[in-house]
Amino acid sequence: MKNRGIELKNLTAGYAPEKPLIKGLSLFMDEGEFWVVVGPNGAGKSTLLKTILGIVPPISGKIYIHGVDCTGKDYCEEKQLLSYVPQMESYSRIFPATALDIVISGLFPRKSRLEPVKENEIKLARYWLKTLELDHLSDKPFASLSGGQQRKVLIARALISNPHYLFLDEPTTGVDIKSSRKILNIIASLNREKKFGILMVTHDLNFVWPYMEKAIIIGNGRFIAGNKEEIINEDVLSEIYGVKIKIVETQAGPIFLIGDKHV
Repeated sequence: MKNRGIELKNLTAGYAPEKPLIKGLSLFMDEGEFWVVVGPNGAGKSTLLKTILGIVPPISGKIYIHGVDCTGKDYCEEKQLLSYVPQMESYSRIFPATALDIVISGLFPRKSRLEPVKENEIKLARYWLKTLELDHLSDKPFASLSGGQQRKVLIARALISNPHYLFLDEPTTGVDIKSSRKILNIIASLNREKKFGILMVTHDLNFVWPYMEKAIIIGNGRFIAGNKEEIINEDVLSEIYGVKIKIVETQAGPIFLIGDKHV
């Protein structure tokens, strides 16, 4: 039986070998774990996700998915275990497709160009729309949906391919607080009830703290990875963010502040 999980060995990532964003990262993400990637803008959070997914080639190091070395390979069967929800900027707001069309398009990388969409695939798309409480919007144009609804459609699109791991890049950015909570509850439910591994880039530790198990903090030429309670403290965050960060303990959990602003 193949090893489970995703393993990074001495991974160096970025777009210029002489100036990598992340250097020498090693970690193991097991199936069913909830990881977040945090850090200041431009630190390489999105680049890390894209490197593991194979969108951006690594500068050096190894990426193993269920024990198989998928480093730099154009095709690696194990990559089908990973699914990706990119930032909204990757999608045009002026797009004629319906919500149902968008979800079905998540199957296209695994279908031949001329292969028609099957009835069972349409049913599967409707299942995920219903699971994410979007079935009433299936025939609505994607561009007409609210920001929160669009995010959930893209999550359904990622789930239709039956992955083991869900990678999300800033899934709550630009979404109101109520919709952000709904999105995070959905992601947490997928992790808790359906055992999806979650690797999520976020800018808001306050929102994700109750859900996450482990974290990768990247920034200021450094990184640290591990269990959240062990690595997330004022000294580490202040050093990596390059500014003073204060953690205020409350009954509802910690609140992370840069001066009077939330992290």
